[in-house]
Amino acid sequence: MNRLATGSIALAFGALVAGAVGVRAQQAPASPPAQQDTRPTVAILDFDVGAAIGQPESDLDALRRGLASMTISELAVNPAVRVVERSQIQSILQEQDLAKSDRVDQSTALQIGKLLNAHYMVTGTLYALHDDFRIDARMFNVETSQIIRTDEVRGKLDNVFDLAAQLAQDLMRDANLPPLERHVMEEHRQQNPAPPTQAVMAYSRAVLYADRGDKQQAVDQYRRALAAFPSYTQARTECNRLQADACS
Repeated sequence: MNRLATGSIALAFGALVAGAVGVRAQQAPASPPAQQDTRPTVAILDFDVGAAIGQPESDLDALRRGLASMTISELAVNPAVRVVERSQIQSILQEQDLAKSDRVDQSTALQIGKLLNAHYMVTGTLYALHDDFRIDARMFNVETSQIIRTDEVRGKLDNVFDLAAQLAQDLMRDANLPPLERHVMEEHRQQNPAPPTQAVMAYSRAVLYADRGDKQQAVDQYRRALAAFPSYTQARTECNRLQADACS
């Protein structure tokens, strides 16, 4: 009888504990749902090459990639926008067997934009006439397929980085983003000063070699960019991402 009573008490106590735990679980507040990122998303494709006189074709093939990458980096400074990283775009292009194509038409660009869940897709074309340089850019609304705006930035090849920075500012306006506060832009430029064209060209060649899967050549070009301009933050970051501590 004592054993039976003891067992009954133990079972009752266990049930009581389990019930209390269940009640606490039901009363515990649910974890708040993850907040959805509602910022507009912009994706920038590598630029095409239009008319070119007086510039080596190999330089322009590299520069069309490097300038797109720099424009992405400059646009990403604005916290009001989500910018698709170039590596994500390259992955989609490879999946669609478009990575080796120098040109992507409007319908294909919009298709890529949908795969990237982008609100806006940006394409552009480079024009070079000796030292005169120009970028024509177009921003599309991915949902409506309409061209929102076209932009043109022009200058000298010696100031080619400034064109990417200017284009990024124009794209912010096209996407109706709030402009960066002056002190934010000044702080960004202090941390990321404008590199000379020699460094930009080496950086662009590094991007080209990385696209081709030639890691060692890419690292060598990143190092050349940093030798020409040690404060080239983007070159150092991408170099170390490609090969750990290669440009520390």
